[in-house]
Formats: sequence, C-alpha cells, structure tokens
Amino acid sequence: MFAGPLRLFWSKTVTARTTTLSFPEKPVFFVSLRTKLIAALALLFVLTFVAIFGWLDKFVTDMAMKNLQGDLLATARAAASGIDGDAHTALVQSGRIDDPTYTAIAEHLRTIKKANPQASGVYTYILSEKNATEVNLIVSAALPPGVIDPSAAPVLATGQCAVPPSSRPELGQIYSDTSPAMLDGVRVAGADTTLWEDEWGAWLSGYAPILNSAGEPVGAVGVDMCARDVIELQNNIQRNVAVALAISLILLTGVVYIIAAGVTRPVLALTKVADRIGVGDYEQDFTSLHTSRIQDEVDKLASVFELMVGKVYTREQSLRARVQQLEIMIDQGKREDQVAQIVESDFFQDLQAKVKDMRTRFKEE
Repeated sequence: MFAGPLRLFWSKTVTARTTTLSFPEKPVFFVSLRTKLIAALALLFVLTFVAIFGWLDKFVTDMAMKNLQGDLLATARAAASGIDGDAHTALVQSGRIDDPTYTAIAEHLRTIKKANPQASGVYTYILSEKNATEVNLIVSAALPPGVIDPSAAPVLATGQCAVPPSSRPELGQIYSDTSPAMLDGVRVAGADTTLWEDEWGAWLSGYAPILNSAGEPVGAVGVDMCARDVIELQNNIQRNVAVALAISLILLTGVVYIIAAGVTRPVLALTKVADRIGVGDYEQDFTSLHTSRIQDEVDKLASVFELMVGKVYTREQSLRARVQQLEIMIDQGKREDQVAQIVESDFFQDLQAKVKDMRTRFKEE
C-alpha cells in the first residue's frame, strides 16, 4: 500500500540530487597531434637556441672585454713607467700648467696615445684630499685649446669614439665621476669592468700607479680606450644569431612537419576508422595499418583494435538475436495476459454460462 508514495519520494530525491550535483560542461578545444608535436619541438629548439645565444654572447663579450682590459693595463703601465714621480709631485705642488715639467709629461702621454690609436684619452691624476670619492686631474695628453695637431686623426661625429681638441682639463680640476678601479689605481693597476658612455662614444678605462724615486705611489695614469669593437661585436653576434635563428626555425619547422606527418599518419588513419566504427560501420580494412615489416606501437594498436572490433561485432550480433528473442517472448506474454484478462472478466464468464446453457437446451430438445 506504500509502494506508490515510496516510489514518488525516491524519484524526487534522485532528481534533487542530480540537479544539485550537475556541473557546467567545460569547453573542449581540439588540437591535432601533429600540431602539438610541431609546437613542442619548435619551442624546445627556440629555448635551446636562446640559451646557446646567451652563453655565446657572454663568452665572446667577456673575451673581448679581457683583451681590451689587457691592452688598457699594458698602455697604462707603459705610460706610468715613463713618468718621473718626483717631478709629477713637484708639478702638483707648484700648480703651474704648461711649464717644462707639464709639457714633458704631456708629450710623453701623447706619444703613448699615438702608439695606441684606440687610447683616446690619456691623463694623470691624484686622489682628492677633500673627498675620498673624487680625484684631481693633473696632466692630459690633449693639446691646449686652439692648438691643432696636423698628425692627429680628425674629430668624428657625435656618438663616435673621439675626444675634441679642447677637452684638456685644468691642472687640479676636480673629477667626481669615478669608479672603484680609478680610486684604487693610485695603488695598484686595474681596469673597469663595465663600459661607460658619454656624448663621444662608449669607453673602458684602465689605471696604473705613478711611483717616485722611493717606489711610493704618488698618483696614477688613466687611459680611456674606445670600446666600439666590443659593442660592434655584440651587435654582430645578436644580428647574426637572429638571422640564423629565423632561418633555422623555418627549416626546423619544415623538417618537423615532415617527420610529424609520417609519425601521425597511421594515428590519423586509425582515428578515422574508429569514427566509422563508432557510427556502426564495422566493415573496415585494417591491413594498411599493420602490414609494414618494421612495426611499432601504432601497428600493434591497429592489430589489437581489429581483433577487438571483430569481437564487438560478434557480441553485438549475439545481443541483437537475444533482443529479438526477448521481444518475441514479451509479445507472447502480453498476448497471454490479454487472453487471461478476457477469460477472467465477468462478461466472458457470463457469456460462457449462456453458451453452456444454450448447449444444454439444444441437447434436450
């Protein structure tokens, strides 16, 4: 007597749970296996090439910087060794520019500059007594303002490595844009590790101490050398590597596409066969998928898939036969139920009684 209410309650409960636990379907995007393979290999190649480029750029730049620093130290030491430290100290104390001592030191610095054309600026300096981060410039290889050296190279345009003729500093002029290597240059020879730029170009500086007769450092020689070669080397590497990367990427994409097409062709063929089988077409030819002499996992998969399809087809035919038998049995059961309902009905019982009565009367007559 409670079957109806219980069935109704169970149906409502299941419906409520199903409604509560339902989740929105996430969008699905199809990306072919060939596209994934090409994208993965191309990305791997690009990352590898970028890593190689970074290492190569750093390696070549460091080598160029070391060569430039070596030239700087050799030039600075040669310039410092030709300067009399005692005379340099006397010049600092007297503070007279263009006297014989200043002129002799300046001529020596110009000789060093001519011996190394890349050494655009050669000068001497001492540490400032007022500020530990500043120096006082003493002698420069540059000519006095208005004096032109006919043997000197012409002044280049702005942005190139060149020093204008009027760039000679005053004796004792304060210079505050120093570096740790420049401050230590009065004690030990050294060179900057980073390039610096101004309106005349990019430079790297080296320093060497000036010693007096007692072997004590009394100042230092600074050499500003053009670093255009380092910058041009970096630009050449970047430009050539970019071109090589573009060409290699195009060639790699073509090669990967050919390889990916060969690798994924049997997989795509097997996918098409699976689609046809999914709609009920079991008459498929698998011989082209596993007839090669050199087989791999795809060939093995095709063989197993063919065997599985045969079993599924046989089982489906068996299930269809059983379904037909069940339909016949269900139809017979329905007919029997209908006959039983008719026989057990009051109308049939009354009709059967009347027929029996009529037969009895007919026999008596």
